[in-house]
Amino acid sequence: VEASGRPAGTDAVTLTLRASAAAAHAGELHRAVSLTRSALAGLGQDADLELAARVRYTLAGNLLTVDNLPAALAHSREALALIPAEPPSATWVWAAATYVMASVMASIRQGAAGEDAQRIGHQALRVAEELGVDDARADLLISMTFHTHNKRRSPEGRKQLQEARELARRSGNAPVEMRALFNLAVGCFESGDLEDCLPWAAEGLERARRSGLLSSPYPHEMRYLWLLVQYTLGNWDECARGAAEAAAQSGAGDYTAGPGLYVALARGDFTAVERARALLEGPFDWINTLVAGIVRTDAAALRGDPDEAVRSMRHTLESLTSEAGTAPDVTVRLTVLALAALADSAVELRLRGDEEGARRRAATATELVQQARASAARGEDGTPQGPEGQAWLARAEAEWVRAVSGPDVAAWEKAMTAFAYGDAYERARCRLRLTEALLAADRREEAAAEADAVRQEADRLGATLLRERLDALVRRGRLAVPAQDRTAVLTAREQDVLRLLALGRSNRQIGEELFISPKTASVHVSNILAKMGAASRTEAVGVAYRQGLIATEPTPSD
Repeated sequence: VEASGRPAGTDAVTLTLRASAAAAHAGELHRAVSLTRSALAGLGQDADLELAARVRYTLAGNLLTVDNLPAALAHSREALALIPAEPPSATWVWAAATYVMASVMASIRQGAAGEDAQRIGHQALRVAEELGVDDARADLLISMTFHTHNKRRSPEGRKQLQEARELARRSGNAPVEMRALFNLAVGCFESGDLEDCLPWAAEGLERARRSGLLSSPYPHEMRYLWLLVQYTLGNWDECARGAAEAAAQSGAGDYTAGPGLYVALARGDFTAVERARALLEGPFDWINTLVAGIVRTDAAALRGDPDEAVRSMRHTLESLTSEAGTAPDVTVRLTVLALAALADSAVELRLRGDEEGARRRAATATELVQQARASAARGEDGTPQGPEGQAWLARAEAEWVRAVSGPDVAAWEKAMTAFAYGDAYERARCRLRLTEALLAADRREEAAAEADAVRQEADRLGATLLRERLDALVRRGRLAVPAQDRTAVLTAREQDVLRLLALGRSNRQIGEELFISPKTASVHVSNILAKMGAASRTEAVGVAYRQGLIATEPTPSD
């Protein structure tokens, strides 16, 4: 636009900063970084110091959203150095707030927080209160929460975060308010208070919707967290619907739909692996890499491929480990998924009399359990992980014992109890292992009771693969299926497919009605035929009718 047509008092650098803010609010994070770098390049030698500082701390904040911590820390230091603390100014307060936030992130990811971060943070809080800059004060309170004992997991930390939320709300700064709400939600998740997590996340998403900021970083992460909690609590249909909506809004290569991939995989849809690979396309994204690693490692374990499970685990951890060598908290979970595959293999090798092969698997398992112990004992922030991390550690110990010497009842009872904080699927997976251990100890009545509990939970979740493993164990162990559960041989999803088979539906039609792929429908049909000992679809329907699995004699459609 010609100079004569531009608004008065708007220079190119300030306009570029506004453009970078718009990009960040729209979720175009790399574009926001690029625009802010352009603003920095546009500063002349005689640029106003306050504007120069503002450009640098804005760039630092944008760099944090794309996980470029070293550059963010460097630019935030430069911004702080440009503006003197005296006389007090809002620009200095925001420069200090950005530096403290970058230092906190560095301490979490790299173990390298600036020693002066706490001092500067406390000083900036005093100045922000004196000047009445409530939103900067709120931002500082959020960052300083990470210097308290147990941080956002503690009651004291949550109280401080709620104070920050109120300050941000009063000032009308929606992004800072959403940062407070996000940390409140995550604090609940980390402390195992899953039900308390959902209202904070829902409030944050509603605030983002009212502000037109649903695509900005914190609402984006809150949407993922909300879905993750639904997945963890076992509300899988709700999670799957929410993930499908998120994928429609953000595209296939977005981590927000990650919990939906966990549900799909557990329900036997291995196309989730390809969708997880799509998350690795484009610029490196920390959470995309984490989600893809979980899906790919678990899929390899479920397919009975321990070597691929270990490779996937190691590659993911290598990508997520910081330059300072700090391993991510997800280390304990990923090692457990690989340990499960190693334990399965070790048990099978012993049954075949291959003791040497079993010893090799056990040796690798011993290496991995040591990683799990280190991760749970000292998380990314240097403190022991919360209930989730400790539950995964209990399962790691049980899988390790299983790999080294065989199923152990006490170890699996401990793991199952540890997941009682709210993880429905992992608790059921541990219960299946407990069933196996009870059978090995010839405690058949207890094993039958645990098997029945696994059956009910697997059917409620629609966890096809868990149900298939249970059915195989029940057959091997010759455990009785409860008489009152005449349809227990089939999973809930297989019962749905059987009902449509009785109506003469094709695999494509079954897929359309149940919102699954034709390939997945075909897998369900094959499982039904195998479980019912039928050679054809027609024979399976006839057997189901005779056994009372279908209420009336079906009339196939044309």
